[in-house]
Amino acid sequence: MPRLVDHDERRRSIIETTWRLIADEGIENASMRDIARECGYAAPGVLAHYFPNKDALLLASYQLICERTNERIAGGTEGKRGLPALRRLCLEIIPADPLTVVEARVAVSFWQRAQTEDALRAVGREALLHWRGLILDFLAQAEYDGGCAPLVDPDAVADELLNIMMGLHVTSMLDPDAVSGSRQRHLMERALARLA
Repeated sequence: MPRLVDHDERRRSIIETTWRLIADEGIENASMRDIARECGYAAPGVLAHYFPNKDALLLASYQLICERTNERIAGGTEGKRGLPALRRLCLEIIPADPLTVVEARVAVSFWQRAQTEDALRAVGREALLHWRGLILDFLAQAEYDGGCAPLVDPDAVADELLNIMMGLHVTSMLDPDAVSGSRQRHLMERALARLA
């Protein structure tokens, strides 16, 4: 009897292999042949059963990174509100641990391609809008609960926090020794302390 194949699991495995190759080699150097070989397939044609081309695989990879980040944010903020919830959101997004470092390397590679590829840009924009909405909600809760002083411009605060987090993705890739995980957490804590 033929062995049953869990197609969702195989799809995730292909995506995670793609992440590792992009993190190690860069997005342009991760060919379908290399991805297939790393997955244990003799030829890249097997990947076509799951992804019709490299662009589809890259898009699925980027989407999964965003989904997993959102799952961690939801888990980390469950039962929290205001500034404690905002703190957890920020600490889930910055690349301050081994998993998020790999995700950040991949995300930064995608951002380069997103300049010219609408589908990738749309996924990134959707993630940013989602996080921005959460930040604004948590800020409103903090104001209501007395966790922070009334904010003159909550939109500017949300934009500032997002840009700090996205900037940390870039600077931690360029100089990981200077912008270590502990340094990133320290910088986020400083930004959040200004709200309290």
